[in-house]
Amino acid sequence: MLREAFEYLTTPCPPLARRFGYLAEMVALGARYRRQRRAWAPHVAACHRFIEQAIQRVEPGGRALVAGSGLLIEVPLETLTARFDQVVLVDMLHSRAVRRRAAGLPNVHLVELDVSGALAPLAAALDSGAPLPTGFEPPPIDGEPFRFALSCNLLSQLPLLPLEAVERRTPHTTDAERLAFAHRMVQGHLCWLSDIAERAALFTDIDSSWLHRGTVTEVEDSTWGLPLPAPDMSWLWDIAPAPEQDRRQDLRHSVGGWFDLHAVTSALPPC
Repeated sequence: MLREAFEYLTTPCPPLARRFGYLAEMVALGARYRRQRRAWAPHVAACHRFIEQAIQRVEPGGRALVAGSGLLIEVPLETLTARFDQVVLVDMLHSRAVRRRAAGLPNVHLVELDVSGALAPLAAALDSGAPLPTGFEPPPIDGEPFRFALSCNLLSQLPLLPLEAVERRTPHTTDAERLAFAHRMVQGHLCWLSDIAERAALFTDIDSSWLHRGTVTEVEDSTWGLPLPAPDMSWLWDIAPAPEQDRRQDLRHSVGGWFDLHAVTSALPPC
């Protein structure tokens, strides 16, 4: 607890990230990883294999972007820096440990950014009592075009903390309004990622399962209703074995990875 409290108090954090709970979420994620490092190891290895295979599909050199770089648990950073001239790590905030690691790699650039573009208009809507925004756009990133872009276990997570804020501030908001807001976030993310780079890849959890003594008791979709095609790679992530999140049940995610996001977005409705 002391380590988590110190991280929370000393991590540089933009106001929007603090308001919507991203700092607390990052600290909690790091603590969970330290507790569950052994259970997470197959997932982390699968993420690294996916990324290593994805970058072999593009020419070396140029710029690469990692959206949702987080604590770099799932990102083989040195492999990326050896392949590309510059690697841009984008997230709502960056921990001190990530900053130290990036400082030792001269071709790594850190950007703090809301890749959905939704948080500022959502904050304004919640403060004024206006309807949830749906016309927001992901922001541009300065510099040369990207040769490669990767969304790192981010897609399913994008609406979660914003919708928690909606529940706290405007609990009367209808399910239809919430789903429209969430759908705009996730589909906008796919289109933004596909447009920002010559080639883009994605991995994300696609469903969550609760298991009791190895038997699945509940499954919930994690892709917010997007009709995604079958992934190129898939694996299981034992994210919270009992009693991490539930005293008796294990929480497991199914994860899918797509090497060519342009093929994914071409099958979806227009953004």
